[in-house]
Amino acid sequence: MENISGDDYQSMMEVLALLRPIGDREQLARQVLPALAALVGSDITSYNEVNPVTGMVTGLIHPDQYDVAMLAQVLERHMHEHPVINHHRRTGDARALRISDFMSQRELHETGLYQELYRGMGVEYQVSMIIPARKPIIAALVFNRRTSDFSARHQALLNLLRPHLTQAFEVARTLQRLRKELDRHHGMLEHLPDGVALLSGNSRVEMWTDKARLWVGKYFPGPVRGAYALPEEVVLWLRRQSAAAETPAGGESHPVLTRQRGDETLFVRVVVISETSRMLVMSEVRPATSAKPLEELGLSPRQAQTLLCLAQGLGDKQIAGKLGISTRTVQKHLEVVFKILKVSSRTAACSKVWDRLWILLMVGLLLGLGVMESTATIY
Repeated sequence: MENISGDDYQSMMEVLALLRPIGDREQLARQVLPALAALVGSDITSYNEVNPVTGMVTGLIHPDQYDVAMLAQVLERHMHEHPVINHHRRTGDARALRISDFMSQRELHETGLYQELYRGMGVEYQVSMIIPARKPIIAALVFNRRTSDFSARHQALLNLLRPHLTQAFEVARTLQRLRKELDRHHGMLEHLPDGVALLSGNSRVEMWTDKARLWVGKYFPGPVRGAYALPEEVVLWLRRQSAAAETPAGGESHPVLTRQRGDETLFVRVVVISETSRMLVMSEVRPATSAKPLEELGLSPRQAQTLLCLAQGLGDKQIAGKLGISTRTVQKHLEVVFKILKVSSRTAACSKVWDRLWILLMVGLLLGLGVMESTATIY
């Protein structure tokens, strides 16, 4: 085997520098093909995906001066004549192999593969290397020359790079699959009445639905933020939830963040998916038309009205003004309400309200009773 030079290693390092995570296999191939072509002195270089079962061929080529669709159709007709494809199907051997390792140039010229495909391109010599893909797909990097064959040194260079190329293409395939899955789920989430934001870490938005993005802008106006940045108030609230969850004694948390704008209120809940990811579920509602449903919790009409006002985000003075009673009376009503509901905080009482109204809302929607006006599911 010819010796690999220092220049060869330098060229391989340049190829490796291009193998960073990227959107999909085709995009990765488009990025790395020119560097690989320079490494082995290839005149025409391509990335092909062949399905021997269906006969379908897809791919891209460098330089981009050929009709890839037409070339793929010809290869589909004659792939059974390609010695490297046949060898891989028989043995699973994925090393960089030349056509000349299996047949002479005269034998190649006698094939339909050469007559209909390679002759028109001026291709006389070829080396190709298999890149793992989902079965039955055979993915390969293909290098072509017009005037001289590839050497054992070129094969050695490609085989040294193959593990790194394999990993890079596998990562690209995984990212592509995850992106498709996320897009599919995003499309489903857009049809929900809720707004949803998927978070990584403490507050970085990986994806959010249009409703979530619009509601955040509506209820948390302020300086222009990045496309995937949450308002500082929401970030601080999320940190408090994390701190409360990590406290052994379980300090008081506030599982629902409320923000009012006019007669509408935004309710934000956080759902823990894993240690590194969480989901925000947002619901926008108008005030309940009546506190009557809350009386079924064992409350008097005045106690129910006081609790509903509390759940709508009103303070004691605002509740007093709205109901025409004193602040002290509001506090007394709430003390009794807490005992009846068996809760010890305003937050817990509010959760009871929205849990109750959620049940009634669902029944109302099913039976057409219209218990509450709402533009979204209430949590």
